[in-house]
Amino acid sequence: MKNKNCMRFSTALLGLIFLFSGITSSDEKSVSLIEDLSIGVGYGDENLMFGSVSDIQLDSEENIYILDGKDYRIQIFNPQGEFMRSISIQKGQGPEEVSMLLGFAVHPDGLISLYDRGGGKVLNFDKQGSNKKYFKLDFQATDIKHYKNGQIAILGFNNNRGIHIYNRKGEWLSSFAEPFPLPSKLSQYKDTPISKFPMKFSSSGDGTIFLLNPHKYEIRIYEDGQLSGEIKGKSDFFRPMMIQRGKGEGGNQYMSVIFPTVSVLEDKGKTFVTIRGLPVLGEEEIKHQMQIYENQELLHSLDVEEFPHTVDSEGRLYFSAFKDGFAVAKRCKLH
Repeated sequence: MKNKNCMRFSTALLGLIFLFSGITSSDEKSVSLIEDLSIGVGYGDENLMFGSVSDIQLDSEENIYILDGKDYRIQIFNPQGEFMRSISIQKGQGPEEVSMLLGFAVHPDGLISLYDRGGGKVLNFDKQGSNKKYFKLDFQATDIKHYKNGQIAILGFNNNRGIHIYNRKGEWLSSFAEPFPLPSKLSQYKDTPISKFPMKFSSSGDGTIFLLNPHKYEIRIYEDGQLSGEIKGKSDFFRPMMIQRGKGEGGNQYMSVIFPTVSVLEDKGKTFVTIRGLPVLGEEEIKHQMQIYENQELLHSLDVEEFPHTVDSEGRLYFSAFKDGFAVAKRCKLH
């Protein structure tokens, strides 16, 4: 497969010059991300056509699991990008159906856990897509990830904690992560659960959880349930949580919330933090910002058009992207 530059950036954070190949500067110490795999087509093979690439995860053999949230299915490919199988997710209100798909967790052995927000439950599937078991939650969650040793981490406000660990049987194991303090301008929402945590979180799969403060650029790092550090960054891309109230048709009141979202990935001592951008009036493409840290010190920063979801043992990053107007998954390696 022909390689091409995904983007290029420099260690200099000022005076960046935009080029067709990405971002660079006069500094000779530059780094680049080289694409080595793209999965997805605009027409043809239906197994390669995605309604959306909502998330990308890997198992222990580094097979690629792509969650197509629009078409309610999971497409599985081997590390070379060859199609292996498809798992259809039954849409509906039944006990083994999903009415509002928010996320999935892929365990090292290939077991898949889905979170159905509509039904307030977690469904487990085996490698072939057979539904093995589901369990109900007694709180409203917003995200789910593999934690470690086949355990499941779930994000949601319950008993004044944000992260809750379950085993595959649905047995609660532990909870941690205290709520983030609200800024004074949002004090009227102090009793509103959604104001206390972000909508999404990141998990390394070894018991490390990254949790973004929705009110400022601050990421708490938890290891085995204990707060072990923080990343405090600066970025023009970061927008704190915004809460608005208004009246809709018929005079009905509503509350809208815009959450900041980050992806946090680790590889060989480096931490990749990508801040999801918001639409800009007059611009068709949404840009995100990736910042690379080492020992919580910023090394590099760059604008990217794709959003990363996971990283493999070779340090290759997996992005959801659009190519010629259709959804694809891309893999890039840092050089």
